[in-house]
Amino acid sequence: MKRRGFTLVELAIVIAILGILAMYAIPKYQGMVEEARSAQARAQLGTFRSALAIYYAKNSGKFPSLTDVQNGTIFAEGTVPYVEVTKSDNSVVKSNAVANGGNTVPIPSTTIQDVGGWIYAVTSDSAQADVRINSKGTDPAASTTTYWYQY
Repeated sequence: MKRRGFTLVELAIVIAILGILAMYAIPKYQGMVEEARSAQARAQLGTFRSALAIYYAKNSGKFPSLTDVQNGTIFAEGTVPYVEVTKSDNSVVKSNAVANGGNTVPIPSTTIQDVGGWIYAVTSDSAQADVRINSKGTDPAASTTTYWYQY
């Protein structure tokens, strides 16, 4: 009677091949996760800036107050969008908190608090505003060293 099945050597070869494939696939997957996080963060920044532009157009050339932004009233969904970024200590933070960036536009890098979320500044006459990602970490998907707050 003839037995059918795999020998121990054949199984060992298959396991070795799968191990080699996994060795190449896992780093690629991790890189794709970072690229997706980066793309989403930049898209959320675009959403935030679009909401500011719409508010500006509807309100006779005036930007919203910090309170209006923090309450989320300028957004169609009624809430501030979340942003997930890497901070300068390489920890990942997801936040929708809006920090006070003062009234200097554009926001200087020294004002960035590196806590994640957003930082919003509006001039005292509400004629100018700026919003940045509140992180001193770098965008891992950028081709050159680009800090999150530089977008």
